[in-house]
This record gives sequence, structure tokens and C-alpha cells, in this order.
Amino acid sequence: MQRKFFMLTVLLVIASVVLAACGATPTAAPTAAAAVEAASPTAAAEQPTTVPTEPAVMEPVDDMLPAVDPLTVTGDVVSAGSSTVYPLAERMAARFQDEGYAGTITIDSIGSGAGYERFCVTGESDVANASRAIKSSEVESCKAIGREPIEFRVGTDALAVVVSKENTFAKNATMEELAMLFSDQAEKWSDVNPEWPSEPIQRFIPGTDSGTFDYFVEEVFDKNKEPHLNAANTQLSEDDNVLVKGVEGSPYAIGYFGYAYYAENADKLNVLSIEGVAPTAETVDDNSYPLARPLFIYSDAKIMQDKPQVAAYINFFLTYVNEEISEVGYFPASEAALKAAKQAWLDAMAADLTATALKLPAVDPLTVTGDVVSAGSSTVYPLAERMAARFQDEGYAGTITIDSIGSGAGYERFCVTGESDVANASRAIKSSEVESCKAIGREPIEFRVGTDALAVVVSKENTFAKNATMEELAMLFSDQAEKWSDVNPEWPSEPIQRFIPGTDSGTFDYFVEEVFDKNKEPHLNAANTQLSEDDNVLVKGVEGSPYAIGYFGYAYYAENADKLNVLSIEGVAPTAETVDDNSYPLARPLFIYSDAKIMQDKPQVAAYINFFLTYVNEEISEVGYFPASEAALKAAKQAWLDASK
Repeated sequence: MQRKFFMLTVLLVIASVVLAACGATPTAAPTAAAAVEAASPTAAAEQPTTVPTEPAVMEPVDDMLPAVDPLTVTGDVVSAGSSTVYPLAERMAARFQDEGYAGTITIDSIGSGAGYERFCVTGESDVANASRAIKSSEVESCKAIGREPIEFRVGTDALAVVVSKENTFAKNATMEELAMLFSDQAEKWSDVNPEWPSEPIQRFIPGTDSGTFDYFVEEVFDKNKEPHLNAANTQLSEDDNVLVKGVEGSPYAIGYFGYAYYAENADKLNVLSIEGVAPTAETVDDNSYPLARPLFIYSDAKIMQDKPQVAAYINFFLTYVNEEISEVGYFPASEAALKAAKQAWLDAMAADLTATALKLPAVDPLTVTGDVVSAGSSTVYPLAERMAARFQDEGYAGTITIDSIGSGAGYERFCVTGESDVANASRAIKSSEVESCKAIGREPIEFRVGTDALAVVVSKENTFAKNATMEELAMLFSDQAEKWSDVNPEWPSEPIQRFIPGTDSGTFDYFVEEVFDKNKEPHLNAANTQLSEDDNVLVKGVEGSPYAIGYFGYAYYAENADKLNVLSIEGVAPTAETVDDNSYPLARPLFIYSDAKIMQDKPQVAAYINFFLTYVNEEISEVGYFPASEAALKAAKQAWLDASK
């Protein structure tokens, strides 16, 4: 069912992009894990082959992929392969998670060959990272386990040949000298160039399972790796950091690896020009540097369709890679290559796009009987209250109880005491809370209903605070600052009066995670701090003094905008546009949770959630919040359909 829904989502999103092209306006955690594992050597190098692609079934749409909202993506992604691609993949995974993805992206740096083996032989990974094109034998191995590898070009690496900073004699090498330097043809530096010292060459090279090794052998030794492997004083390692350490340790050492590892260690190493050409963005782009090579990630259409998180990760990777790649030390792929990768993504996702618009069964409130009990987030409360009022206005004669007690207390009432039918939450449920639910026979089902921008507010009388950086925010709400002037010398030398949500609030949890990296102690230890689960108490406190500051859900600011000012964060004010494009730093998802058995045993609960999901986007802006993405709302509707079977 997940696969069907994802296909539907992609179809609808792509349709919106097509409309955009025609002039319409479309609607808009743990860090990446890394593990180095031992890998078995691959067979002798073969001629790389280009993977044949299926005929395109979709036209490129302005070189645009469907928008991905990381906050809506669930499930884990497993990738493995090239140590060269590793730092780029790690950076893209980190950005994906920084923008809201709560799953885990495992990135194992084991070499391109071992990465292909894990993807094509054992089938243990979703994505293969590679610094060389896949070989025909590897394609056949993939086919043997039912996989058709799809190539996505993500960048270009200039292979760097490096020496120690203590090496004052080697500045440039020809391709012929390079072949001698790394082969059994030369024992001493002077054997290669009589002007160089009569000292043994100490060689540090990537392991044989590395795409870097394969590429070097192909370019320098015409695919014959024997002279390379037979060279004296040669240390091999799949870990490029080991190679860096080896080369920097001696003026007579030399090695090679991806340019990113040189860039990261440029204070310890010198990079050689090859044939008189240094590796730069210009020489890589115009192909004048002899050792430039493409970087890839590979996946499979069925994996991407069955695991929407994999498709979302690759989409995100291709969409933003050119904003990140130079920071890693690599160079962008050509525009044509990146377009081809995006087209490959569209082709892969088009294979099963046969679904039509997703709609929930119509609910007639006049026919619904029985009561509904909900409790939880004070942030979700005004939205739930509005949806319940509309449900009743349209004919529902029962009672919907909505208690505003904080997300944590709401989960306790739902998962521990089992007293509520619906939990309202401004944060995702924790694994410990899921276990508590299971202990009483409940399986919590998540329904994303909107997005809140957490508002940091001051009194209308406050004329000095207009914006705060994240660092200033941490000081304003912690024991690091007693007075406003402690945070910014241009602000008054007056005590900061703080009004914050109670510790059982999802708003409190979210703020602590985003601002204090999950350490709540500095926040709770701050002087002049009043906590309350009732946001109206916080509003009253802040409006009462020009030296007060607080935070809560945007809806409460919107309701009290005549009494309060909202701060910009990092220069970005909370608006529909900045929340939608993720530029406002304190935006977060809003949820309601229930359980399939509750929904089946109490039809009024299923009807209420159905009605909520069907009409929430007609009401949410009136409350002061922002709609969830189209994909997130459709996922919620699909979850309702699955629970109602």
C-alpha cells in the first residue's frame, strides 16, 4: 500500500510542477551514520559499461524534480560504497536530516567495488556510492537478484596526487613519471627524475576495492594493475585518512585519493600538478586536468517505489547537491549530466504511476453518533477545537472532548492509561511512548495535519529586539545571560523575564532540541523563568513587560498580534512562504494519533479523523498555522485508509 501511495504522490506532485511550467503557481536527528567495513577484493578490472536505461516515459519538467519535504519522510536508507563519494553523501544526508528527516541514513565507506557487491550480490543496500561506472559483470549480478541499477551522476572529482609539506622538490609530474612513481619501475625518487633525491619512494594508495584505485590503474597503467601492486614500500588502505596520515609523515612519501581529502588537509599536504595542470574548478570543468572523474550514486526503480524514503533521499540529493558539493571539495557535474540524472529519477518513478486522486470516503456528520476523547498538545489544541466545532456545526450531535495538557501528557493519556481516543501532538511520538502503547494493546498511527512556526515574542512595548540569531536565542532563554545586554550590548541592561511552555509540552521539547541540542538544563536553570502548559498565561506574561520574552505556537501570536511583536530568527520572519520553503528555522510538524482498533470499534473516532483530514486545509490558516505539504496530507489519508480495512 505504501508503494501505491507514493506512486500517487509523485504523479500529483509532478502534475503540479507541469502546471508551474505553464504559468500556474504550485503549492509548495541522529546524524548520518558511518561505518568502515572490510570488503573482499573484486575480480580483475573490466571495461566499465553504461547501464542501459528504459525509454523515457516522462518529459523533463523545467529540469525540476517534485519537491520533497524532509519532515514528511519516514523509514531508513542504507547506502555503501566509494570512500570518495562518502563525504559528499554524508553532507547530503546531514542536510536532509537537518531539514526534518527523522530516519537514519547509513553510509558505509567500503570502496566502490564492495559497494556494488553489497548492492548487486547480497542486496543489503538501497544505494551504491561509486567513483567509477558500474561494470557489466556487476550489472549482471544485480539482474540475478532482480535489480536493474540506475545511474545518477552527482558530481566530479579531481583525483589529487599529494606529497608532504616537507617535500620541496616535487611540484609537477607527467603521466609517464606518475606511472614510474607508483610502480615497480622505480625504487628511488631519483630513478624517476635525476633532480629529485636518491631516497626510497614511500607509496600510500587506496585499496584494490576502491573506485579510486580502479580509476588510477585505468588512466595511468592502461588497466594493468600488476606494476602498481608490485611496487616496493607500498601501503594500501580503504580509509583515505590513513593515506593522508602516511603521506604527511615523510618528505619522501607520495599518495593519491579524492580531491576532497586533499582540500581537508591542505595545511599538511601539497598537491602535484599533472602535465603542468593543477586541479581547479576551471581545469576540471574544461577537462584539461588529466585525472578528473565522475562520481555516482546508483539505485533501482523497485527499491525507490517500495521505499519512498529512498526515492525522496535521491531526489533531495540531486536537487541540492550543487549547493553543497564545493564545500566538500569536489566539483559539480555538468548541467547536462545532472539533468540526465534527474530524468533517470523521473523515469524510475514513472513505472507504476497509474493511480488517480486519493479521496477518503465521504462523512456525513448527521449520521455519526458517540463521543470522542482527545488530549495533548496546547499547540494543536486550537486547530483541533476548530475542526471539532465544524464537525458539530455540520450535524455531529456527540461530544468531542479536547484537553490541552501538552504533547507528553497527551501521549501518556493515550499510551499509558488508555483514556483517550486521539492524542494531539506537536512532536513525533517517541519509541518509549510507542512501547507504552503496545503494552496496553495499542499501535499508534500518525496523521500529519499541519505545520506550526514556533513564534518567539516580546511585548509591544519592546522597541529594541527585532531579530535574534540561534546563538542569541540560546542565551536569551538560558542561564548564560541574566540581562538583555549580556546577549547584545545594544540592548538594555535590564533583567530578562522569560515565559516558556511547561516541560510536558511538545513546544518545550522542540525548542530544547533545536536551540539547546536536547540539553534542557541551561533552559530550566535560567533566572526569572515562568513555565506554563497554558499558552494564554505565557501571552499575558510577555505582554506585561517590555523586558519579557517567550515562545509558543504561531497561532497564539496571531491571536494576540495586537499585544505582541514576533521576532525574526536569523533574519527570517515566520510567514507562510518561509515556513513552506524551510527558511524559517523554527517550523515543525503537527500531528494527531489514534489506533486502528479504536477507529474500528468506535466509528465516530474514524469519522472525526476522516473529517479532520478532509477539511483541515480549509481551516488551518484561520487558526494561524500552515498547511502540511500535499505529500504529508496524502500520507495521512492513506494511513486512515489502511487503518480502516
